[in-house]
Amino acid sequence: MSDILPDVLPLNPYFREMVWGGRRLNTLFGKDLPADVPIGESFELSAYAGRQSHVCGGPLDGIGLNELVQRYGAELLGAAAVERYGQRMPLLIKLLDARQDLSIQVHPDNAYARARGLQDDAKMEAWLVLHSDGGRVAYGLADGVDEATFSRAVTEGRVEEVIRFFPVQRGDIVFSPPGTVHALCAGVVIYEVQQSSDLTFRIYDYNRPGLDGSPRELHLEQALDVINFSDSLPPPQSWSALPGANENGSVLVDCEHVYTRYVCGASSHCAAADSFVALTVVGGQALLRGTRDEWTLTTGTTVLLPAQRSVEIEQIGHEVLEYVVSSVQAN
Repeated sequence: MSDILPDVLPLNPYFREMVWGGRRLNTLFGKDLPADVPIGESFELSAYAGRQSHVCGGPLDGIGLNELVQRYGAELLGAAAVERYGQRMPLLIKLLDARQDLSIQVHPDNAYARARGLQDDAKMEAWLVLHSDGGRVAYGLADGVDEATFSRAVTEGRVEEVIRFFPVQRGDIVFSPPGTVHALCAGVVIYEVQQSSDLTFRIYDYNRPGLDGSPRELHLEQALDVINFSDSLPPPQSWSALPGANENGSVLVDCEHVYTRYVCGASSHCAAADSFVALTVVGGQALLRGTRDEWTLTTGTTVLLPAQRSVEIEQIGHEVLEYVVSSVQAN
């Protein structure tokens, strides 16, 4: 590619109105939300059709992420990432604000999605809790719940009796592989990293009307096909309790498709090797120095580092700098 690809690409998000959304993405992160609508999701890094993030500033200002991927390919994503996933953005990074409980739901794996010709692949996701007003999450099934018990509880309107709920606070991590029954609940704001997919099977939605006033579609039959009734998942826990955690952060997710790390401290270094890196500031302010330019990032800002690029990161001011970096497992 003849054009010079910058070391850092700041991104403008796409805001998604959701019936369960609120306004805290503005109050917590200074997001310039559309007026008078409940915003549930800020698509920080997204090439998903119709919900793209765009470059904000610099020579590529205004370009959508999907166009950026098509234009630069392996130079942006990394050769190993393109070899594994093709010339597409395989990750999606969001900030979510749950003013109300989200639906009880589950996501399929790749094998199920592809066998049935569904438009998206699997949706593995992980959450880092950034704010909680005494909130909780639904996560996994109660002990001894099998398919028949679960199906009967849903039919009788007792689904909340057969799933587990856990209180969460800032810094907790929740990992939901495909097949996990889960829901984000009222009062919780999260950072979410997921595969680039919107494939969700909604099990229960509190008889709540959608934005159009009609009940939202449920997918119980498909959900029963993909729920993992045998796994007993560990409860959510603080990042500081994860293996290898120290005062400067921890690896949050290291799985088949995603590698995510939380970092806190005054200064550090971030390098993108075989995969691009998405970096989101979740506390404080940062100064990023690349080989040619500098960038100042405030809380709630996300940038994309192309493969084989690196930056030095310094804290600005007295508030502790916290950020999350996510990349794909390219090998």
